Amino acid sequence: MKKGQLKIQVQENCRFSVPRFSRGQLKIQEMSFMLMAVVILFILAGLFFASVKYREMYKTSNQLEKEKALSTVAKIADTAEFSCGEPLCIDLDKLMVMKDRQAYSGFFPVTSLSIVKVFPKDVQVECTMVNYPNCTSIKVYDKHVGNEQSISAFVSLCRQERNSGGYLYRKCELGKVIAGSEIKQAGVSK
Repeated sequence: MKKGQLKIQVQENCRFSVPRFSRGQLKIQEMSFMLMAVVILFILAGLFFASVKYREMYKTSNQLEKEKALSTVAKIADTAEFSCGEPLCIDLDKLMVMKDRQAYSGFFPVTSLSIVKVFPKDVQVECTMVNYPNCTSIKVYDKHVGNEQSISAFVSLCRQERNSGGYLYRKCELGKVIAGSEIKQAGVSK
């Protein structure tokens, strides 16, 4: 008998007998088990590859959302709805009119949009029609997304005021436009 060959013995028992297998049948069984093992190996490798690609897809999606929000922040100050006529300048009077309008919630491709005065930093007061202009932040809209990243850019915040002589002048302050974009997670659906 050669090395590596199986020796099959038939044991006789009074109740039953174990059948004898020919060498051909054993080789067929060995081959079928090997084919099953190879198929299972390829299935596991395919699942691993698919999960890696799935995670990469979500990373790419989050990066594109971040870039879209960043380009939106850069363009917001120059839109007719916000602009005060100069580059990177937002008219706070126009912004207060737009603040509570639901029609603008889908106007920009971000999940939240707010404008914050940089100074004073220690006091944060939400703007309303009652306390305007003595406030520091204006929330244009918020879709209340739980998992959100914020992107900001500095702009001039200008409004019309009257001086002691009754003449109108433009008062400008430093501010930030803050836009939020949703962070998508692999395996989590809405």
